[in-house]
Amino acid sequence: MLVVDDDPSICESYVEILRAEGFDVATAGSRAAALSEIERLDGSVDVLVLDIALPDADGADLAHEIVAKIGERPTLYVSGWTDEFWNLSNAPGRWLVMQKPIPIPRLIAAIEWLAGRRSTRPESD
Repeated sequence: MLVVDDDPSICESYVEILRAEGFDVATAGSRAAALSEIERLDGSVDVLVLDIALPDADGADLAHEIVAKIGERPTLYVSGWTDEFWNLSNAPGRWLVMQKPIPIPRLIAAIEWLAGRRSTRPESD
């Protein structure tokens, strides 16, 4: 799994929470760092967690770049902004969107559904 968020404390929290649930987690704080991680991991990423507003990219645009490199991956888009700023109409593959802060049980449910560990789709925001 690759978590891309420009807030280091969010990355650290997601790593701690998701590793406790048995996920392998890598992080990046920007578009450039995310693309470097994809290369470093040789594309072996099963789920993406992308902040919609990164300092050097839009999360949805980054998702398209990643798809072009390694194919579609289930994606959780996260944002501190309200839904009026979200435009995910052309987001690739299976995805959810949630507004930060995400309660831990909702985050885990979303990731488990995206990873195929849970059959019930959690609610998006």
